[in-house]
Amino acid sequence: MRALAVLLLCLLATPALARKRRPSSPSTAATAVPQSFGSIAYQFSQTERIEVAFGKTIVSATGRGHTPWMGWFPLRVSIDNTSGPKQTVKLVFRSYGGGGVSTEVTRAVEVDAGARVAVSMPVPAEARYGNLEASSPVIGKQTGQVGFTSVYDRNRLILSFGTSEEFEAFLRQKPDNTNGEDQVLPMPLDEAPTEVTAYLGLHAVFITDARGIDGLNEAQRRALEAWVVSGGTLVLGAPPRTGGLLPLLSEEGRVQRYGLGHVAFLGDDPSLADVPEAKLPVAPLGQQSSRRYESPGTASYAALLPQALVPVGRFLFIITLFTLLIGPGSVWIARRRGPAVLLATIPATALVTCVVILGSSLLLDGFTVHGSSYGYTLLDRNRAITVGLTAWYANLAPRGASFDSTTALIAPQRAGDPTPIDVDWSDGARYRSGFIPSRTYREWGVVSVAPTRARLVVRQKGEALVLQNALGMRVRRVWVRVGEELFVANDLRDGAEVALSPSARVDESELALPAARRFVEAQWRPLVTAPLTDGQFLASVEGAGFVPTGGVTMNLHEGRHVVRGEVSR
Repeated sequence: MRALAVLLLCLLATPALARKRRPSSPSTAATAVPQSFGSIAYQFSQTERIEVAFGKTIVSATGRGHTPWMGWFPLRVSIDNTSGPKQTVKLVFRSYGGGGVSTEVTRAVEVDAGARVAVSMPVPAEARYGNLEASSPVIGKQTGQVGFTSVYDRNRLILSFGTSEEFEAFLRQKPDNTNGEDQVLPMPLDEAPTEVTAYLGLHAVFITDARGIDGLNEAQRRALEAWVVSGGTLVLGAPPRTGGLLPLLSEEGRVQRYGLGHVAFLGDDPSLADVPEAKLPVAPLGQQSSRRYESPGTASYAALLPQALVPVGRFLFIITLFTLLIGPGSVWIARRRGPAVLLATIPATALVTCVVILGSSLLLDGFTVHGSSYGYTLLDRNRAITVGLTAWYANLAPRGASFDSTTALIAPQRAGDPTPIDVDWSDGARYRSGFIPSRTYREWGVVSVAPTRARLVVRQKGEALVLQNALGMRVRRVWVRVGEELFVANDLRDGAEVALSPSARVDESELALPAARRFVEAQWRPLVTAPLTDGQFLASVEGAGFVPTGGVTMNLHEGRHVVRGEVSR
């Protein structure tokens, strides 16, 4: 009997052993030095026009082209209304993944009579195949199938604003249609996206059109500049002719660091050997499935909220108590009251147990949204340039969240189970159902470039230097360079003042974030380690920081951020 019991235990353990995850590969989000392009062997990504709607108003999409391995890509749609009246055309792209999980991306476009309009709407990289629906009072409701091709994680995807001939002449290198592994996607400069989200996942953006970045309108330029300053790579032939289009440019340098990203001017030297590749700045923890292994490139770290952990002790206590009541308790009741009573006591005990489990969850977690927030922020020219991450958990899902065009979310893509996304791009980004599912731990990476009046103020008060905190959050520790001297201040609440004391050096350990491994080290490391010049500060702050929440109010479990900028005097 003992041998039979051991054999049964081994058989029961076999499925669990089979489901054991393989050791995850090192995350691409932990690179100390930016990886450069080096040599390049490229092909042009071939696209095709897909007809979606016919009649007085013709709607078509650009399909078949390549999409990033992770991130987003712009779905390009053309609306020919030369024969139709003024109307609002609603575009809906639906893509269905494994297990019936769907992604729905929508946009409403106003089209004047006799006009032709080209628009794009960012779509998750995983949604490579789906149905594009166009509807209006003139069109009715018509649908076309749109498909794309994903690059592999080892390949690079370049977006080139200009024709294929202009890119070839710009790089002075012909495409390798046999062995070229890098994909170049040409796009007319006039059709550049107006949302920073559309650029996430690209390795570089080239502008080969003769008009350069000066040829973009304000919304297009703002979105592209926001992507570059938050970690992207922009390649130009020469600096902009109009001043202020790239406000962080220095006067010299073929490859310049631009905020958290880079700008390169190839000019007479088309070599890409020293041009850094752009990376997704943050890799959120993805949902895991017991039946599927992690894919390469997916972050695999500990959760950042206690609500994400199953309360094993609490459930074990409740189930043990339930077992005692159903087992020995039922025997005792049957002897005292008779077996017929069990017809009432057993269902009642089960019902009470369910109520206790549900009640304990509601009592401890409540109906509020719980969250933790982490990020790196560069304050520059009244802007907060932020790369952050927020961990969420809610018993009841909020209705949604809204973000502007210079804020982008990064979902845990390629992470066991696909992340469903339901977003409307008609006015910024309105994330609807699925943003924070009920009783589900969810992480979102955030890229944001937003105006701000937050600052630190240094002034002379007698013989001492006084620091005033106007960041809007509590400062744990801050280092400030004034002239040749380095000063430090500790534990400064919002609005308070404190005298600065001399410091020997910046202690990097005080700036460490619990979620640092989720971020690309090559981007945030210079923000922390670059020497402070006169008037610059480096601070560790607590609270929500500069990471936008889309209007969702949350109970903050932990907030840790690193902020760099210049003080006001």
